[in-house]
Amino acid sequence: MSKISAIIAGIAFVTLAAANVVAMLEASQPSRSITARTRLIALHRVGGYLFVSLLCIMAYSMSQRLVSVGITGHLPTHLVLHIVLVLVLVPLLFLKILIARRYKQSHSSLKALGIAIFVISFVLVSIPTFSELLRSMNPESLGLRVATGLLVAVCLVQGALVFKKRNQSRASAKPSRIPEIPAPPTSLTNRENAKDPMNLLLAQTERQTHDTKTLRFQVPKERRFRAKPGQFLTFQWTIDGRRVTRSYTISSSPIHEDYVEITPKRIENGCASLFLNERAKPSLIVEASGPYGQFYFDEKVHKSIVLIAAGSGITPMISMLRYIDDLKLTTPVTLLYCVRTRADIIFQNELERLGSSLPNFKYEVCLSRPDPTWKGHSGRLSVEFVSQHLIDRNSPPTFFLCGPRGFMENARQILSTLGINQDRILQESFGENKPFPDSRPPEARTVEAVVFLRSEKVCRISPGSTLLDVAERNGVQIPFGCRQGQCGTCATRVLSGTVQMDVEAGLTAEQKNAGYVLPCVSRAEGTVVLSA
Repeated sequence: MSKISAIIAGIAFVTLAAANVVAMLEASQPSRSITARTRLIALHRVGGYLFVSLLCIMAYSMSQRLVSVGITGHLPTHLVLHIVLVLVLVPLLFLKILIARRYKQSHSSLKALGIAIFVISFVLVSIPTFSELLRSMNPESLGLRVATGLLVAVCLVQGALVFKKRNQSRASAKPSRIPEIPAPPTSLTNRENAKDPMNLLLAQTERQTHDTKTLRFQVPKERRFRAKPGQFLTFQWTIDGRRVTRSYTISSSPIHEDYVEITPKRIENGCASLFLNERAKPSLIVEASGPYGQFYFDEKVHKSIVLIAAGSGITPMISMLRYIDDLKLTTPVTLLYCVRTRADIIFQNELERLGSSLPNFKYEVCLSRPDPTWKGHSGRLSVEFVSQHLIDRNSPPTFFLCGPRGFMENARQILSTLGINQDRILQESFGENKPFPDSRPPEARTVEAVVFLRSEKVCRISPGSTLLDVAERNGVQIPFGCRQGQCGTCATRVLSGTVQMDVEAGLTAEQKNAGYVLPCVSRAEGTVVLSA
């Protein structure tokens, strides 16, 4: 390789290393959209391949030089250092590729590895370049003085940039257009075992469909956010001066601890969903607690899964799929997704990407109102549609169901018809709070009242009302999540009286023994005293 070719290869080598570091750092920014992040990751991957190819070419050229030097018997010091740096660089590259491919849960170490590779590459190219420069120049020559001056100037500029950056960091403590995330309030909810709330900063929004939007929230740096794929958060929104509590499934992969995404669907006359789809803007700050829920994927337990979703029920499923993709798991996954029209397919581009990224993933979309050009499945969820996608009848997978109540009841009945045990079926739904039927005759009903001890309120109960309904009507703050008795957010202690619970899945054994109930799925029998 000629000197000119070596110089060009060295510049390209260092440039690729720097570009890969920049692409990796930019892709990790919470403000980046999903599309931009995907493109940056693809750019980083292509740059990595080019970097490795160029390293192989340069290593071959160096081996040829070693052969020629070996004949004379003289091995310069700078060439020895050159060889040592290459021997250090190769295992670092191998480790970085291994982590990127197989151990993405350790993605934070990729940044440090990328920077280390860049520094070694720069030194690797600089050593022979400066060695040749110093050896070929006269100590008193103008060229050497100019080169030395340029080196000093670069160092001074770099020092000035670092100093400026420190001043900007200090100045950033002053108020700016986008406020920083304030510390969580000191007064927590009145639920004794509630998880500490955190304040999330809305960093960006991305339209998914005509009535669905993804919102990405930045998690406070001091908070280590840990969730399981499929769980949800409970948010305290402030809308037109009114505090509104709603729960939304996490749609991002829980591997990412610096941000979290939700994808609410706009519902007509829905206070929170309309606000989030039409009015929520970056810099919005919201209080959230969680994660909650027993509806999640666990790779240690679920060796094969089938996801059956309808409408916005795709949100926990996409979190599971992204999690599997991030960790490069080999879990066989089938997704059956039912929507009305082609325009209602949420995460359509992401599903296509996952379809090509995950080797053991297949999915089918079924439209109940297909257009004439639709070539996929149509109609409603049926026994035939589900049965043809069962992986192994003798060893059936775990089924995850999410969607409207009627859809999930139909899905359960179909799976039961196919001989699937109920313990292999998990389901989740939010926001469907139906009153309890009271079949007792009027003369058999006692006068019922709830005493909220901490709030110092005594409230009469209307027939069929849950304890949470009574609390909300009378201004008693009880935090809640799913309103289905699954998440345990509203768990409250009963001090006296009898309470009938329809579901108690959200309570731990300790809570049951301590007298806790779930007000969202409970009603009083006679007078009841609660700690709320």
